[in-house]
Amino acid sequence: MSQADANSPPQRRSPLRWWVCGLLFLATVINYMDRMALNQTAYRIKMSLGIGNFEYSLLESIFSFAFAFGAIATGFIVDRFNVRWIYPIMVLGWSAAGVLTGFASTFLALLACRCMLGFFEAGNWPCGIRTTRTVLPPEERSFGNSLFQSGTALGAVLTPLLIPILLIYFDPGEPQRNAVMGVVGGSYAAVADAPANTWQYPFRLIGSFGLVWVLLWFFTVPGKLVAPKPTVDAAAAPPTEAEAKSSRFTAVFRDPRYWLLLGMVIAINITWHGYRTWLPLFLQEQRSFSEAEMNGFMWKYYLAADVGSWTVGLLSLALARWGLGVHRSRLVAFSLCALLALLTLAVPFIYDKWLLKVVLALLAFGALGLFPTYFALSQELSSKHQGKVTGSLGASAHISLAMIYPVEGWIVTVTNSYEVVLAAIGIVPLVVLIAMLRIWPPSRKFEADATAA
Repeated sequence: MSQADANSPPQRRSPLRWWVCGLLFLATVINYMDRMALNQTAYRIKMSLGIGNFEYSLLESIFSFAFAFGAIATGFIVDRFNVRWIYPIMVLGWSAAGVLTGFASTFLALLACRCMLGFFEAGNWPCGIRTTRTVLPPEERSFGNSLFQSGTALGAVLTPLLIPILLIYFDPGEPQRNAVMGVVGGSYAAVADAPANTWQYPFRLIGSFGLVWVLLWFFTVPGKLVAPKPTVDAAAAPPTEAEAKSSRFTAVFRDPRYWLLLGMVIAINITWHGYRTWLPLFLQEQRSFSEAEMNGFMWKYYLAADVGSWTVGLLSLALARWGLGVHRSRLVAFSLCALLALLTLAVPFIYDKWLLKVVLALLAFGALGLFPTYFALSQELSSKHQGKVTGSLGASAHISLAMIYPVEGWIVTVTNSYEVVLAAIGIVPLVVLIAMLRIWPPSRKFEADATAA
């Protein structure tokens, strides 16, 4: 725990803190709807623009590189300026990128839009984690973070439900193509003669949702509630040179817990985003799911993930209040989710659709459930530099993803299969758990830090 943390005044428990968490949840829903629209229309985009799996992986890669730069930039900004103003700027930025995607007619234009989207969407996490740390006490942060992060799953639930409706609205011939697909089978029959630009329309509508959030944020959240809390007593003596050095952001790098969190965030993002990226294509191209079947399952997949995030947050809160301790409770929750993530190893060997859906739902439950614990642990390092901690860790994760996506795309192209990629990506959270038990064990020292953070 930093000196700034020790000097922090007791946190106020405003009843509006849960409303703020609700708005963070809503921002994340919109964030993921803008992001997921690409995955849900990937097959149509590949046909319309004439691109393959490697080019598709580049869309994910450029998004992640831009996300990394956005995370670092926003992390520094929210530590210096009021999140009340920074957050809506980022929401408006990614909303504009979503709308512009709806007008992209070439691969390069789409690539540029994904770059813009990644940069601004990255701001959601430094802003959100800074906000939950400001408005919530330590024992409530895992649950607050689970609410915030569960918006990713709900956004992913709503997107596959909304897109078919929008496709029918903008293309009256869509039901007829779906009927043909039901007889002929496969996904190609559903979209082969569809207008080339049908996929663009959902982006235009979904991208406009951020405007509603900005209005809610300004009209319902008091500025004082989310304003940075003072961390040093104004009447205290000026800090010594040693104290000044210990309060610098670079001091965080000397904490072994930071490097553990770095490995943790890379691992859980590899698992979660690997399935977000490749699962729709895997189901259609290797498990004979029609486009309608894929959409019908994907919202259930993300609903299971949403339940997982909420369950893990509530479990951590309940175990802490029952006396297990804040840090031990988080370790128990993370361990459960890391074991569920290992179900990726079974996916390549399952061909029965019903069984595959069950296993994937359990996998989704565990994959998203990893995030609330990670966020809560990252909030213990430094209150002064929370934005930079979140931003630098998030940036590292997405730089890693940006380099991994083309490799995954190459593997899929060479092997003509998604199975190798999907099987391997669930192992890494367990490796991080083993490291965590050694570097950040359930000791009295870390329990005290977790309670005081």
